[in-house]
Amino acid sequence: MDITELTRKILDRRAKDGDPLRIVQAGHPALRRPAVAARDRLELPLLAELADAMTTTMREAPGVGLAAPQVGLPLRFYVVEDRFAADEDGTDPHDALLERRPLALRALLDPVVEPLGTQRVYAFEGCLSVDGWQSIVPRSRRVRLRATELLPGGELREVDEEHAGWTARILQHETDHLAGILCHDRMVPRSFIEAGYTAHYADLPEAVRRLGLSGEITRLGPGQVVLDDPS
Repeated sequence: MDITELTRKILDRRAKDGDPLRIVQAGHPALRRPAVAARDRLELPLLAELADAMTTTMREAPGVGLAAPQVGLPLRFYVVEDRFAADEDGTDPHDALLERRPLALRALLDPVVEPLGTQRVYAFEGCLSVDGWQSIVPRSRRVRLRATELLPGGELREVDEEHAGWTARILQHETDHLAGILCHDRMVPRSFIEAGYTAHYADLPEAVRRLGLSGEITRLGPGQVVLDDPS
């Protein structure tokens, strides 16, 4: 079955237009298969329909990103959006540490994400395809994104941008999916926990102490999440 036929089949599994798609879970082969290039693979109306369906699915999950392999489609395509709203005075210390800011909805084909600099940020991360679990995943603080963007009107444009903080983490997470990599493949060993426990380890040195973590993460002091040149 070619990608167009598989896309149509996945979309037609919905009871009606506007319903979310099924998010496949760890163990599904689509999550481990390297995805194929998306540019010129689907006709633009079908690509736009897929983007709309994936956006609905991401929002209802809820999540901040969804890659095509997560709905069973091995295509280098994902949608991202973070509707994050800061607290009233904008001083939540955890959000400030992670440099979390709103991210407008974007649909990206064939993204290439290149780490920039030597700073790595340690934070708990979850995945809609490993529902209910989180782990501490180190990510580059800054990245360069090159991709083709599907715009709301159906046009395509090339993008070459730099991003930092939580947005950079989202882009790295979703781009990993296109290579068959789950975020927990990159986790700090022993940090895999049920999501309800993450609040107990908001300060990562506490996670180091109580979970028995080792390695570079032990260099973090209270209230720190960033390491410079951890090598």
